[in-house]
Amino acid sequence: MNKRNSQIRTLLLLLTVSFGANALTVGQFQAICQSGEQPCSEVRLLQAYVGGGLDTIASLDEKTDYLKQVYCADSRELFNVPAIIRYIETLGSEDASQNAGLMIVRYLEQNGECEK
Repeated sequence: MNKRNSQIRTLLLLLTVSFGANALTVGQFQAICQSGEQPCSEVRLLQAYVGGGLDTIASLDEKTDYLKQVYCADSRELFNVPAIIRYIETLGSEDASQNAGLMIVRYLEQNGECEK
């Protein structure tokens, strides 16, 4: 469990760096969702945010075996931007101050089909 927590912290650090020093919080993510008339999964800013996080994860995955325990499913199916946005929109209300990038990692863990 300690190794997995370390992996998640490192991945979160990489996501934070890729998104800039001031990471987007779940509360900010949800505020962007509510500010438009279209469904949250169609907001281009949020699509770019999630897509950037997935690009970072995919790059890391191509270069190492680092993420084998985070997700086991085919990334082409798992990296579903609208589904991840809906996940953050739905489950993110637990802690509005949490880094939205962490929710991407949680989505991958919960839907990645790895045996626990």
